[in-house]
Parts: sequence; structure tokens; C-alpha cells
Amino acid sequence: MLAIALTALPAASAIAGEDDGFAPGGTAIDHHTEQFTNLKIVMDLKAESPASTGFGATVAARILSHPGTQLIVIIEGPGITTFAKKNYLDHQGIVDNWVELAQKGVHIEYCGNSVRGAGLKPADMIGLSEKNPATVNSGAFPSLAHYESLGYNPIVTTLLEK
Repeated sequence: MLAIALTALPAASAIAGEDDGFAPGGTAIDHHTEQFTNLKIVMDLKAESPASTGFGATVAARILSHPGTQLIVIIEGPGITTFAKKNYLDHQGIVDNWVELAQKGVHIEYCGNSVRGAGLKPADMIGLSEKNPATVNSGAFPSLAHYESLGYNPIVTTLLEK
């Protein structure tokens, strides 16, 4: 019995030695290129700053890369000022990323409460696309609930800043 156990030990050591290091559960399976189809997502983008809105555009683009995706993004929080017409030159790169997303069919809404809270009016906000303009809604939570009732799956996106 001891001889069997001792012969099994070198084989187990060799398997563990082939890995980069011992880890409980082994090595993760690589699915990072997997594609999902026909996603229906409403993304609640909690934007604290222009950096948050830029991060949200990156997340939205990655979601949109899956075939047949329907994506609605509701932007709320103080970062909403990124989309004020008077701030366009300061945040042109970020806004232009959102323009591209709107042109690809992403429906974008600004939280009406966040717009008002920033001292802005709907007329102060950038439309993003003539064919698919951003809208100022009555508030993020009623809009999120509305889209969920239509079968959209909610996700919340927040940039974790230091």
C-alpha cells in the first residue's frame, strides 16, 4: 500500500509542476472570446465623473460586440455634466465615443433628476445622434423598471476609482 502511495506522489508532483503554481481548483477555463447572441440589456451607468462616462462607453462597446444585442444605457449621477453642450470641447473624446454607440443603435437616456440636479435643462444636453437622439427621462429608476418590464436584463456599471 505504501509503495502505491509513493509511486503516485511523483506523478502528482509532475502535474502540479506543469502549472504556473499550485491553486485550489486548478486553472480557470478560458472563455473570454465566447460570443452571446440576442442580449437585451438595460445598463444603469452610475457616472461620478467624465472618467466614469468614458468607462461606461468602453463597457457598452464590449456588450454591443455580441451579435444581435439590444442595449439601452441610462446615465445618472454628477458625471452627467460630461454631456452638457457647454462642456463638449472639454470632453469631446468621451462624447464622440457615445455618439458612435448611438449611431450603432444604442439607446441612451440621461437621468432627468441628475440633469436637473446639475442645474441643467434638457435643452442643455447633447443629443448624440439625429437618427437616435439621447433623451432626458423622468428619472433613472422608473425608466429602469420600465425597460425591465419589457424583458431587458439590468446591469449596473460603476467605475471603481481610487
